[in-house]
Amino acid sequence: MATGTQSRDDNGALHWTDRLQRFDRRWIFLAMGLAIVLPLLFPIGLPIKVGSMAQATYNTVEEVKAGDVVFVSLDLDPASTPELEPFYKAVILQLKRKGARLVFATTWYQAPPLVERWIRDAVERPLAPAGTEGYSGAPDRAYKKNVDYVLLGFREGKQATIANMGADLRKTFDYEANDGTPLDQIPMMNGIKQLKDFKLLVLVSAGFPGAKEYVQFVQNRYKLRMVAACTAVSTTDLTPYYQAGQLLGLIGGLAAAAEYESLVGKHGSASAGADVLNITHGVVILAIVFGNLIYFIGRRRARTRARR
Repeated sequence: MATGTQSRDDNGALHWTDRLQRFDRRWIFLAMGLAIVLPLLFPIGLPIKVGSMAQATYNTVEEVKAGDVVFVSLDLDPASTPELEPFYKAVILQLKRKGARLVFATTWYQAPPLVERWIRDAVERPLAPAGTEGYSGAPDRAYKKNVDYVLLGFREGKQATIANMGADLRKTFDYEANDGTPLDQIPMMNGIKQLKDFKLLVLVSAGFPGAKEYVQFVQNRYKLRMVAACTAVSTTDLTPYYQAGQLLGLIGGLAAAAEYESLVGKHGSASAGADVLNITHGVVILAIVFGNLIYFIGRRRARTRARR
Protein backbone atom coordinates (compact mmCIF):
# COMPACT_ATOMS: atom_id res chain seq x y z
CA MET A 1 0.00 0.00 0.00
CA ALA A 2 1.33 3.47 -0.89
CA THR A 3 1.73 6.23 1.62
CA GLY A 4 2.24 9.60 -0.14
CA THR A 5 5.06 9.05 -2.66
CA GLN A 6 6.34 6.04 -0.75
CA SER A 7 5.17 2.47 -1.29
CA ARG A 8 5.05 -0.49 1.05
CA ASP A 9 4.79 -4.18 0.46
CA ASP A 10 2.08 -6.47 1.84
CA ASN A 11 3.94 -6.73 5.13
CA GLY A 12 4.02 -2.95 5.53
CA ALA A 13 7.75 -2.57 4.83
CA LEU A 14 9.04 0.27 2.68
CA HIS A 15 10.11 -0.64 -0.83
CA TRP A 16 13.90 -0.81 -1.26
CA THR A 17 13.92 2.29 -3.49
CA ASP A 18 12.22 4.31 -0.74
CA ARG A 19 14.63 3.01 1.87
CA LEU A 20 17.57 4.09 -0.28
CA GLN A 21 16.06 7.56 -0.67
CA ARG A 22 16.35 7.82 3.11
CA PHE A 23 20.07 6.97 2.85
CA ASP A 24 22.09 8.99 5.38
CA ARG A 25 24.14 11.49 3.36
CA ARG A 26 26.90 11.38 5.93
CA TRP A 27 28.02 8.11 4.38
CA ILE A 28 28.65 10.04 1.17
CA PHE A 29 30.74 12.55 3.12
CA LEU A 30 32.70 9.67 4.65
CA ALA A 31 33.31 8.16 1.20
CA MET A 32 34.57 11.52 -0.07
CA GLY A 33 36.84 11.89 2.93
CA LEU A 34 38.34 8.46 2.36
CA ALA A 35 38.72 9.19 -1.36
CA ILE A 36 40.80 12.25 -0.44
CA VAL A 37 42.89 10.85 2.40
CA LEU A 38 43.69 7.31 1.27
CA PRO A 39 45.37 8.20 -2.07
CA LEU A 40 47.55 10.73 -0.24
CA LEU A 41 48.62 8.12 2.33
CA PHE A 42 48.86 5.25 -0.16
CA PRO A 43 49.55 6.64 -3.67
CA ILE A 44 47.91 4.61 -6.40
CA GLY A 45 49.84 5.93 -9.37
CA LEU A 46 46.98 6.09 -11.85
CA PRO A 47 48.11 6.62 -15.46
CA ILE A 48 48.64 10.27 -16.40
CA LYS A 49 48.00 11.43 -19.96
CA VAL A 50 50.31 14.31 -20.87
CA GLY A 51 48.61 17.22 -22.66
CA SER A 52 50.07 19.35 -25.41
CA MET A 53 50.67 22.40 -23.20
CA ALA A 54 52.61 20.41 -20.61
CA GLN A 55 54.64 18.75 -23.34
CA ALA A 56 55.41 22.12 -24.95
CA THR A 57 56.54 23.50 -21.59
CA TYR A 58 58.83 20.55 -20.98
CA ASN A 59 60.31 20.71 -24.49
CA THR A 60 61.02 24.44 -24.14
CA VAL A 61 62.79 24.02 -20.80
CA GLU A 62 64.70 21.05 -22.20
CA GLU A 63 66.29 23.36 -24.78
CA VAL A 64 68.22 25.14 -22.01
CA LYS A 65 71.91 24.28 -22.05
CA ALA A 66 74.50 24.07 -19.29
CA GLY A 67 75.55 27.55 -18.18
CA ASP A 68 72.47 29.32 -19.54
CA VAL A 69 70.93 31.82 -17.14
CA VAL A 70 67.18 31.42 -16.53
CA PHE A 71 64.93 33.99 -14.83
CA VAL A 72 62.33 32.57 -12.42
CA SER A 73 59.55 34.88 -11.25
CA LEU A 74 57.65 33.54 -8.23
CA ASP A 75 54.49 35.63 -7.95
CA LEU A 76 52.29 33.86 -5.42
CA ASP A 77 51.02 33.62 -1.87
CA PRO A 78 50.52 30.80 0.67
CA ALA A 79 46.99 30.02 -0.59
CA SER A 80 48.29 29.11 -4.06
CA THR A 81 51.20 26.99 -2.82
CA PRO A 82 49.48 23.56 -3.16
CA GLU A 83 48.82 24.14 -6.86
CA LEU A 84 52.08 25.85 -7.83
CA GLU A 85 54.82 24.30 -5.69
CA PRO A 86 54.72 20.87 -7.43
CA PHE A 87 55.46 22.44 -10.82
CA TYR A 88 58.14 24.65 -9.28
CA LYS A 89 59.97 21.66 -7.84
CA ALA A 90 59.69 19.70 -11.10
CA VAL A 91 60.96 22.52 -13.30
CA ILE A 92 63.77 23.39 -10.87
CA LEU A 93 64.90 19.76 -10.95
CA GLN A 94 64.85 19.84 -14.75
CA LEU A 95 66.83 23.09 -14.86
CA LYS A 96 69.38 21.94 -12.27
CA ARG A 97 70.10 18.67 -14.02
CA LYS A 98 70.56 20.66 -17.24
CA GLY A 99 73.20 22.77 -15.46
CA ALA A 100 71.30 26.05 -15.82
CA ARG A 101 72.01 29.02 -13.55
CA LEU A 102 68.99 30.63 -11.90
CA VAL A 103 67.90 34.16 -11.00
CA PHE A 104 64.85 34.55 -8.73
CA ALA A 105 62.56 37.56 -8.21
CA THR A 106 58.99 38.32 -7.15
CA THR A 107 56.48 41.14 -7.54
CA TRP A 108 54.23 39.94 -4.67
CA TYR A 109 54.81 41.32 -1.18
CA GLN A 110 53.44 38.08 0.35
CA ALA A 111 55.98 35.94 -1.49
CA PRO A 112 59.47 36.56 0.04
CA PRO A 113 59.16 34.09 2.96
CA LEU A 114 57.83 31.44 0.55
CA VAL A 115 60.52 32.16 -2.02
CA GLU A 116 63.28 31.83 0.57
CA ARG A 117 61.87 28.51 1.78
CA TRP A 118 61.43 27.18 -1.75
CA ILE A 119 65.04 28.07 -2.55
CA ARG A 120 66.29 26.34 0.61
CA ASP A 121 64.23 23.21 -0.10
CA ALA A 122 64.72 22.83 -3.85
CA VAL A 123 67.75 24.87 -4.91
CA GLU A 124 70.25 24.75 -2.05
CA ARG A 125 69.46 21.05 -1.54
CA PRO A 126 69.39 18.32 -4.20
CA LEU A 127 65.88 17.27 -5.19
CA ALA A 128 66.95 13.99 -6.75
CA PRO A 129 70.44 12.90 -5.71
CA ALA A 130 71.88 9.69 -7.11
CA GLY A 131 69.95 6.67 -5.85
CA THR A 132 66.61 8.45 -5.39
CA GLU A 133 63.89 5.81 -5.32
CA GLY A 134 61.60 5.83 -8.35
CA TYR A 135 63.77 8.31 -10.25
CA SER A 136 65.94 7.30 -13.19
CA GLY A 137 66.91 10.73 -14.53
CA ALA A 138 70.20 12.57 -14.13
CA PRO A 139 70.84 13.55 -10.48
CA ASP A 140 70.95 17.19 -9.45
CA ARG A 141 73.14 18.87 -6.86
CA ALA A 142 73.00 21.58 -4.25
CA TYR A 143 73.33 25.09 -5.70
CA LYS A 144 75.40 27.82 -4.07
CA LYS A 145 74.10 31.36 -3.59
CA ASN A 146 75.66 33.97 -5.87
CA VAL A 147 77.50 31.20 -7.70
CA ASP A 148 74.82 28.99 -9.21
CA TYR A 149 71.80 31.13 -8.33
CA VAL A 150 70.96 34.71 -7.38
CA LEU A 151 67.97 35.92 -5.37
CA LEU A 152 67.03 39.46 -6.39
CA GLY A 153 64.08 39.55 -4.02
CA PHE A 154 60.90 41.66 -4.04
CA ARG A 155 60.17 45.01 -5.63
CA GLU A 156 56.84 46.83 -5.30
CA GLY A 157 55.27 48.37 -8.37
CA LYS A 158 53.32 45.56 -10.02
CA GLN A 159 53.19 46.16 -13.82
CA ALA A 160 55.67 49.03 -13.53
CA THR A 161 58.22 46.74 -11.89
CA ILE A 162 57.82 44.20 -14.70
CA ALA A 163 58.25 46.91 -17.32
CA ASN A 164 61.31 48.26 -15.49
CA MET A 165 62.91 44.81 -15.36
CA GLY A 166 62.45 44.59 -19.11
CA ALA A 167 64.28 47.88 -19.60
CA ASP A 168 66.94 47.69 -16.84
CA LEU A 169 66.95 44.74 -14.45
CA ARG A 170 69.95 45.95 -12.45
CA LYS A 171 68.54 49.42 -11.80
CA THR A 172 65.19 47.94 -10.74
CA PHE A 173 66.93 46.05 -7.92
CA ASP A 174 69.37 48.85 -7.02
CA TYR A 175 72.29 46.99 -8.63
CA GLU A 176 72.48 44.41 -5.85
CA ALA A 177 71.14 41.00 -4.86
CA ASN A 178 68.72 40.50 -2.00
CA ASP A 179 71.58 39.89 0.45
CA GLY A 180 73.28 43.17 -0.51
CA THR A 181 75.95 41.69 -2.78
CA PRO A 182 76.59 44.02 -5.75
CA LEU A 183 75.52 42.34 -8.98
CA ASP A 184 78.81 43.41 -10.58
CA GLN A 185 80.59 41.12 -8.13
CA ILE A 186 78.59 38.02 -9.10
CA PRO A 187 80.21 36.32 -12.11
CA MET A 188 77.06 34.59 -13.31
CA MET A 189 75.39 38.00 -13.73
CA ASN A 190 77.96 39.18 -16.29
CA GLY A 191 76.10 40.32 -19.39
CA ILE A 192 72.70 40.20 -17.64
CA LYS A 193 71.21 43.69 -17.77
CA GLN A 194 67.66 43.20 -19.09
CA LEU A 195 65.11 40.41 -19.23
CA LYS A 196 66.01 39.78 -22.85
CA ASP A 197 69.49 38.65 -21.71
CA PHE A 198 68.04 35.52 -20.12
CA LYS A 199 67.78 32.30 -22.09
CA LEU A 200 64.28 31.67 -20.71
CA LEU A 201 61.74 33.14 -18.31
CA VAL A 202 59.84 30.72 -16.06
CA LEU A 203 56.79 32.41 -14.55
CA VAL A 204 55.10 30.79 -11.54
CA SER A 205 52.02 32.94 -11.25
CA ALA A 206 49.02 32.93 -8.89
CA GLY A 207 47.34 36.00 -10.36
CA PHE A 208 47.92 39.74 -10.64
CA PRO A 209 50.61 40.75 -11.29
CA GLY A 210 52.04 37.70 -12.94
CA ALA A 211 52.34 35.87 -16.23
CA LYS A 212 49.63 37.93 -17.92
CA GLU A 213 51.44 41.19 -17.15
CA TYR A 214 54.78 39.77 -18.31
CA VAL A 215 53.16 38.98 -21.65
CA GLN A 216 51.45 42.36 -21.91
CA PHE A 217 54.33 44.59 -20.82
CA VAL A 218 57.57 42.92 -21.89
CA GLN A 219 57.16 39.75 -23.97
CA ASN A 220 56.36 41.21 -27.37
CA ARG A 221 58.52 44.29 -26.88
CA TYR A 222 61.69 42.30 -26.11
CA LYS A 223 60.81 39.03 -27.90
CA LEU A 224 61.18 37.02 -24.71
CA ARG A 225 60.98 33.24 -24.46
CA MET A 226 58.59 32.45 -21.62
CA VAL A 227 56.74 29.54 -20.06
CA ALA A 228 54.24 29.88 -17.24
CA ALA A 229 52.47 27.94 -14.52
CA CYS A 230 49.24 29.21 -13.00
CA THR A 231 46.35 28.11 -10.81
CA ALA A 232 43.55 26.18 -12.48
CA VAL A 233 41.14 29.13 -12.42
CA SER A 234 43.64 31.29 -14.34
CA THR A 235 44.22 28.79 -17.13
CA THR A 236 41.49 30.16 -19.40
CA ASP A 237 42.92 33.68 -19.09
CA LEU A 238 46.41 32.60 -20.16
CA THR A 239 45.58 29.95 -22.78
CA PRO A 240 45.10 32.55 -25.57
CA TYR A 241 48.70 33.71 -25.01
CA TYR A 242 49.90 30.13 -25.40
CA GLN A 243 47.83 29.70 -28.56
CA ALA A 244 49.29 32.94 -29.93
CA GLY A 245 52.83 31.74 -29.25
CA GLN A 246 53.60 34.43 -26.68
CA LEU A 247 53.84 31.74 -24.00
CA LEU A 248 55.83 28.76 -25.23
CA GLY A 249 54.27 26.53 -22.60
CA LEU A 250 51.57 26.66 -19.95
CA ILE A 251 50.90 24.53 -16.86
CA GLY A 252 47.42 25.13 -15.48
CA GLY A 253 46.64 23.77 -12.03
CA LEU A 254 47.46 20.59 -10.15
CA ALA A 255 46.46 18.14 -12.88
CA ALA A 256 48.84 19.75 -15.40
CA ALA A 257 51.59 19.83 -12.76
CA ALA A 258 51.15 16.06 -12.40
CA GLU A 259 51.65 15.75 -16.16
CA TYR A 260 54.85 17.76 -15.83
CA GLU A 261 56.10 15.58 -12.98
CA SER A 262 55.63 12.51 -15.15
CA LEU A 263 57.68 14.14 -17.93
CA VAL A 264 60.50 15.09 -15.57
CA GLY A 265 60.43 11.56 -14.15
CA LYS A 266 59.96 12.28 -10.45
CA HIS A 267 56.49 11.99 -9.04
CA GLY A 268 55.56 14.33 -6.21
CA SER A 269 52.55 15.88 -4.54
CA ALA A 270 50.87 16.76 -7.85
CA SER A 271 50.79 13.10 -8.90
CA ALA A 272 49.24 12.16 -5.56
CA GLY A 273 46.83 15.06 -5.97
CA ALA A 274 45.88 13.79 -9.42
CA ASP A 275 44.94 10.44 -7.85
CA VAL A 276 42.73 12.32 -5.38
CA LEU A 277 41.07 14.31 -8.17
CA ASN A 278 40.37 11.21 -10.24
CA ILE A 279 38.99 9.16 -7.35
CA THR A 280 36.84 11.93 -5.88
CA HIS A 281 35.42 12.69 -9.32
CA GLY A 282 34.59 9.00 -9.63
CA VAL A 283 32.82 9.01 -6.26
CA VAL A 284 30.77 12.06 -7.26
CA ILE A 285 29.83 10.54 -10.63
CA LEU A 286 28.79 7.24 -9.03
CA ALA A 287 26.72 9.07 -6.42
CA ILE A 288 24.93 11.09 -9.11
CA VAL A 289 24.28 8.04 -11.29
CA PHE A 290 23.12 5.92 -8.36
CA GLY A 291 20.87 8.66 -6.97
CA ASN A 292 19.20 9.29 -10.32
CA LEU A 293 18.77 5.56 -10.95
CA ILE A 294 17.00 5.06 -7.62
CA TYR A 295 14.82 8.12 -8.24
CA PHE A 296 13.63 7.02 -11.69
CA ILE A 297 13.04 3.42 -10.59
CA GLY A 298 10.96 4.66 -7.67
CA ARG A 299 8.97 7.06 -9.85
CA ARG A 300 8.30 4.37 -12.45
CA ARG A 301 7.10 1.98 -9.74
CA ALA A 302 4.79 4.65 -8.31
CA ARG A 303 3.23 5.25 -11.74
CA THR A 304 2.73 1.53 -12.24
CA ARG A 305 0.95 1.21 -8.90
CA ALA A 306 -1.21 4.27 -9.68
CA ARG A 307 -2.57 2.61 -12.82
CA ARG A 308 -3.79 -0.44 -10.91
